[in-house]
Amino acid sequence: MANPPEPRTTAQLRRLAADVLALSSNPLDGGHALDLLDTSYATPFAAAARARLKAHPSIRPLIQERYWQPWPSLVELQELPEGSLGHSVGQLLADQGLEPLPDPVIPPGADGDDTYLQLRIRHTHDLWHTLTGFPPTLAGEAALNGFSCEQLRWPGSALLLAADLIHRVNDDDANAQSNGVDVGRAVAFGLELGASTAPFLAQRWEQGWQRPLQDWRQELGISSSLMARSPFVSPT
Repeated sequence: MANPPEPRTTAQLRRLAADVLALSSNPLDGGHALDLLDTSYATPFAAAARARLKAHPSIRPLIQERYWQPWPSLVELQELPEGSLGHSVGQLLADQGLEPLPDPVIPPGADGDDTYLQLRIRHTHDLWHTLTGFPPTLAGEAALNGFSCEQLRWPGSALLLAADLIHRVNDDDANAQSNGVDVGRAVAFGLELGASTAPFLAQRWEQGWQRPLQDWRQELGISSSLMARSPFVSPT
């Protein structure tokens, strides 16, 4: 007979179940989404995902270096050349009424690696939206959850993905909330794009704010033909 789960694990599972239930009703509930990500980050599944990322040959150097450079302010991003990565990120943030997150403080020691990974992924969320072309809609967030799940094997992304799909089953208005884009198609494309492109976590974005967004996409393997199949691209 299997051993019963430890009290801490049981509490984590109950908390995660409550978050998934809430997000199944409203996948754009930011409070429950952040709680789910934070809670899942303390699970053995997240530890296994972090171990894989730390062992990845192109990601490992950034973790060892704790690579980070100061990010431009929203005004500085918007002043960069139109069509550049930085200007595009700034426009996305401005459209949502957001500011770039403050630069993080990474603690020393082994725990700092885990903190670095968690904060690096969280800080670059809107940047990933920009590069993938996934809008901050219900379907766009679902697509990015699929992308993150494929690239990171993050348990939090997998749970968010589950909530997205459960919501799609139960809510006839899901497509209307996503400007007519089916959440299932969005998830499928996000998974495909995540499997087709270079690891986003390995990129030194701060050295290329002024580079054209299209140059970044080509370097990462996001070809024009691949983007043309995106459910977020209007047919011509």
